[in-house]
Amino acid sequence: MLRFGGEYDRVNLDKNFPQTFNGELFFFPSPANPSDPNDPCAATAQNPNGGCSDFQNFLRGAPGFSFGGSGVFNHQYRINDYGLFLQDDYKATPNLTINAGLRWELFGAAKDNRCHIGNTISALANQGIEPFVYPKCVGKLGVPGFTGTLSDSTMKNGYASNWGPRLGFAYDLFGHHTTAIRGGYGIFYVREDVGTVDQLSFTTPILPITTPVGTPGDMADVFAVGPGRLPTGGVIDPAFIPVYSPFLGFADCATGAPTTDTSQCAVFDNGQPNAFGDATHPNGIFGGNSINLFGLEVPRHFVSPSTQQWNLSIQQQLPRNWILEVGYVGTKGTHLRETRDSIQPFDATTHPVTLTALNGTVYTVNQNTFFNANARSRALGLATQNYQLFASDAWSNYHSLQVTASHRFSRSLYFQAAYTWSKALDATSSGNTAFNTAINDQTNLRNSYGPADFDRPHRFVISYNWDMPFFASGTGVVGAVLSHWTLSGITTFQSGTPFTVIDAGGGLGFNLSSPNTSTATLNPGFTLSSVQTSGDVHNRLDSWFKVDSLGVPLGISGAPVIGPNGETGFGNLSRNDFRGPRQQNWDVSIGKNFRITEGKTFKFAADCFNIWNHPIFASPNSIFNGLGFGTITSTKGTPRLIQLSGRFSF
Repeated sequence: MLRFGGEYDRVNLDKNFPQTFNGELFFFPSPANPSDPNDPCAATAQNPNGGCSDFQNFLRGAPGFSFGGSGVFNHQYRINDYGLFLQDDYKATPNLTINAGLRWELFGAAKDNRCHIGNTISALANQGIEPFVYPKCVGKLGVPGFTGTLSDSTMKNGYASNWGPRLGFAYDLFGHHTTAIRGGYGIFYVREDVGTVDQLSFTTPILPITTPVGTPGDMADVFAVGPGRLPTGGVIDPAFIPVYSPFLGFADCATGAPTTDTSQCAVFDNGQPNAFGDATHPNGIFGGNSINLFGLEVPRHFVSPSTQQWNLSIQQQLPRNWILEVGYVGTKGTHLRETRDSIQPFDATTHPVTLTALNGTVYTVNQNTFFNANARSRALGLATQNYQLFASDAWSNYHSLQVTASHRFSRSLYFQAAYTWSKALDATSSGNTAFNTAINDQTNLRNSYGPADFDRPHRFVISYNWDMPFFASGTGVVGAVLSHWTLSGITTFQSGTPFTVIDAGGGLGFNLSSPNTSTATLNPGFTLSSVQTSGDVHNRLDSWFKVDSLGVPLGISGAPVIGPNGETGFGNLSRNDFRGPRQQNWDVSIGKNFRITEGKTFKFAADCFNIWNHPIFASPNSIFNGLGFGTITSTKGTPRLIQLSGRFSF
């Protein structure tokens, strides 16, 4: 049978959402500062590694990151999608049926009819050109000096053309309807939502974003409006139209005096006077200058995320209404979304950076310090701590062996046991929001490739429903009370989920915008297995990793030092190197039908979730230099829960 058709979808989303106007504060674990004698995060007898937890930093008013903005926030998002399909079901032989199809989809890039979006092309900064770009339609907004050159979506191509073939077959191997082989393959695409265009709305001067941190106790003034701060809400302020910030040289971070010491603060022209004699200052205020502005870049080649799916299985009917099925299932994801810090500074110890200032002075940077990070930026003139890439260049793959034995509902019994042995790998398991970045080196997404956050190599599930035959023919009180009971349930055994050991003090030499991007370090002579304790999970709750007599982890240390002042790089552990506790759960239900009269019944049920009250432990605390590293302090799911219900049907 040949079928064909088409569809057209249009998204009209008018959005008024000042999501950044109140500002957001983020609190993270932080390491101890040995150089500060009054450090509240210093090591103690109870915390020999030192460091403050995220909650401790909240209590002392010390956010690790902040995010706030002002400007205009109203949008009229529009997306157009088209699709055509052709499908045929063909019986090639009496034993073989083939299903073949082809789908063509034309997905449109989202645009904003109000023109309240922009984009960033970081490569322009290295050419001395302002990297913030806008659609041509911003000219109708009437803001002096605000012009654009791009399409309404800021993309080079307004549509992505996608071809999705589908092929499947079912083969009755012996012609007796007892042995069947099935297989299939298809390519499936994800339609564009407003996730991408929403990122493009976080651009100045439309919605200028600031990311100040301040000092402990200074939270009330972090997002103030006024000169040198955020603009007034509800308008596009011409003063925030970006102006490229040329490199002027280096200045002493404490005094602002010019210096040839390239470990000091890099100075960019941002409109404030300083000792260089230009309108500059080493610690520029928030304004219309690239070095101070937050930006999100979406690659201008618009593509649709896709997934290839394939499977092959054999199903065999067994005596007494049993069926056995063995199959292989695989998937491959391409062009998946991810976010990361794409202009991570160079490591100047291995990649010295040569810069020429506006006055012709040549500087060579061969040290990594927190203060010279912007001089080591891969896009000079863009602040490394204020910049994110929102791209569709991640990938994933999944392979699994799936075995299922099931008993059809006969003789009052339904039963199924399913076992899956699988491996799920990806570059990122969730990449739809900013600051949800890759791990370690941000310029190489392969460093983040590893077991998916949801990877469970082993999973065994039993489900059943039994209409108990006892006293089925009973009469009187015996029949009324003891007959027609049903027992059902689901029992699950599965591997724990993977987790990453993070060094909260890692990556400081790169001054990135995203926190917790660095892993810890596995010391020489140790393996992933040798640094972990063994035994029953109940005996490991306080020590998932081995420690010495002082409570210091054995075989694991922080990220390596790459700068003269203790600035750190990235650790050598990979993403999701370790795995949390195995899990099991038993849900059981018992019920009975009471027949009252013809057509009237009452059903009683007692549903018991986690009937044996087994705790399902979460993964251990994985912040290496945080409080309670390697301890398990929480559970997933709920303790035993019994729910009684009744239903009257008539």
